[in-house]
Amino acid sequence: MVTIKDVAADANVAVGTVSKVINGQHVSEKNRIKVEESIEKLGYQINYYAKGLKLQRTNTVAVIVPEILNPFFSEWVYYIELALYKSGYKMILCNTQGATEKEKYYFKMVSQNKVDGIICVSYSDIESCVSEHVPIISLDRHFEKRISCISSDNYHGGEIAAEKMISTGSSKLLYIVSGSKIPGETMKREYGFRDYCKKRNIPCDIFYLGDEIDLFEKREAVIGDNIKEFLTENMQDGKLRYDGVYASTDWLALIVLKNMRKLGILVPDDTQLIGHDGLKWMNYGNYLVSSIKQPVQEMAEKSVELMKKKIDGEEIDILTILPVEFVDGGTTR
Repeated sequence: MVTIKDVAADANVAVGTVSKVINGQHVSEKNRIKVEESIEKLGYQINYYAKGLKLQRTNTVAVIVPEILNPFFSEWVYYIELALYKSGYKMILCNTQGATEKEKYYFKMVSQNKVDGIICVSYSDIESCVSEHVPIISLDRHFEKRISCISSDNYHGGEIAAEKMISTGSSKLLYIVSGSKIPGETMKREYGFRDYCKKRNIPCDIFYLGDEIDLFEKREAVIGDNIKEFLTENMQDGKLRYDGVYASTDWLALIVLKNMRKLGILVPDDTQLIGHDGLKWMNYGNYLVSSIKQPVQEMAEKSVELMKKKIDGEEIDILTILPVEFVDGGTTR
């Protein structure tokens, strides 16, 4: 069995240098290349289990999402797994389906030393399970405790959506939203949209569909019925009284678009439509609707970067915001 001493002898470096390379610590580029070549040549296998016991780590991170079928979460998790793998970590995927008890169970895993940290999306009341002493990175969600959060610039996203529709002729706007009542960054989409309209004296209404947790069981059928009913009630002479609609997610925007077409509303000629997330079909080709694109890959990679620092005991910012941009999906002028 090849040992670390064998690698050091073959590379003509100290055992400590080999250890540093294995643990990702700084060594000269020359020595790093020599060590890596010797590891490859000799077939040295790193014992991650023994290494984890020594460091009291598992080299495993739990990623908690409310619904893996949600295309935004799927893409985000995809890039998180890539970033974790490149950093020598394994990922445990936890799909809660919005169930508070499942979230609490996964958070308890950390206190039992089964994972080194958690990257999470949470809409549940789990404050009692969260500890400032546990490495946690939250997407969009704020906790009462000092837990670091990563998000995109939701407020500016709302501003961009309003500015785009107003600049291309829309004069009465609507924001359709489904979301959690628990404080989080996504609420700022509404604030940015509403504030931009107010500053320019453009009428702006809000249509709330309900709490995110409630929507897991209702799915598209019930949500679509609610949207169709709302749109029907706001039709006059075959036209929708709103000529610009901003939806809180692309998934929601697609349901809106489907029901607009059923009612004969021409998009974007009669009414412009903008979603939020910037999703593509199977992450390829054209955007599904015009949208405010979140930098999903960068958000995932940043989440892992912050998690690694947190595990290593480094201080990190409480809130990290990444930029968004408008993308044309054919539902705006």
